[in-house]
Amino acid sequence: MIIITGSGRSGTSAVARLLHESGISVGRDLIEADRGNTEGYFEERAVVAMNERLLAGAGLHEWFATVSRERMLEIAEGHREEMRALAATATPAWKDPRFCWTLEAWLRHFDEKPRILVCLRSPEEVIASTTEYFGLASDEAKRAAAHVWRAEYERLIEIIDAHGLDATCVEYDALLGDTERTIGGLSSWLGRPIDASGLRRHLRHHARAVPDEYLPLYERVRGLGYGHVA
Repeated sequence: MIIITGSGRSGTSAVARLLHESGISVGRDLIEADRGNTEGYFEERAVVAMNERLLAGAGLHEWFATVSRERMLEIAEGHREEMRALAATATPAWKDPRFCWTLEAWLRHFDEKPRILVCLRSPEEVIASTTEYFGLASDEAKRAAAHVWRAEYERLIEIIDAHGLDATCVEYDALLGDTERTIGGLSSWLGRPIDASGLRRHLRHHARAVPDEYLPLYERVRGLGYGHVA
């Protein structure tokens, strides 16, 4: 089982599409494309709906919200049977940025530990893309998006380390700028070739460097598992 995740607007959809079109199914009932993601989200509808319920129960749709690992597990306990049923019929891969928060709650329902494919993009680009996606322009909205970026990667790293999960990272910048090498590393990690012909470079609307304040966390995520797939 492969879980594709990372903060929203970090290239998770692009990576999920590459896997799906290379024969690693990410779902049977995929959420349709829309104006915010014209190529499609490549997310299993029922899994996203479950993750949404978990986030709603944790109050994570509020700006600057966070939740403890213990509390998320408590919330998930009320959905145990439905989560177990979804995991039992899972396709080879699932994608959802919400796994940054819910991954640990799903682990108990898989027969084997899933492998984690973490997508990473400069927080400045994520903030710009997120605020544009939601039609927000205030400084508070930008601070909230920055909070989410940091909190999600910190929690994701914490869970990967705590459970000894096999994880690797794909940088959005390298995926578009050094595609051959990045796809080669990803293919090696997956153990099968990935076709990058469907990559849509024209969809990138923001290109910004990683600010110094975020570099330590960014580099920690970048160094996951395979060690700089890019």
